[in-house]
Amino acid sequence: MSEMLGRDPLTGFRLLRIGLNAPRAALYERLNARCAAMFAAGLAEETRALLVRYGRVKALDSLGYRQALAVLDGTLTEEAAIATAQQGHRNYAKRQMTWFRREPDVRWVNAFGDETEAIGAAVEMVEEERVGGRE
Repeated sequence: MSEMLGRDPLTGFRLLRIGLNAPRAALYERLNARCAAMFAAGLAEETRALLVRYGRVKALDSLGYRQALAVLDGTLTEEAAIATAQQGHRNYAKRQMTWFRREPDVRWVNAFGDETEAIGAAVEMVEEERVGGRE
């Protein structure tokens, strides 16, 4: 769109970067629980249906599906697949944090995005930016 409109992508906009920096142990607990819940909700069955419909497409090599496919192939037990996927999700989250910490001018909130504290802090930052931009 920016090319079609003939302007730089962010020209005319003020940018406020807000990053969430939840405690690592709590983040890992949530990631582990979410991964286990994905398998409990039928990730292997979903993977089987996708495999039948589309074959071994590249998308099935993504985190979670890769481990579910290994269960279907018989190369991992479901328990081992969950543990492997959990480790993969933790590693991915760590890489994301490393990436975003290098970004300039990020204002960090030390909480999860669904916590009242984080929402309040983000609203406050937006309001500060909005009011500060008028002066």
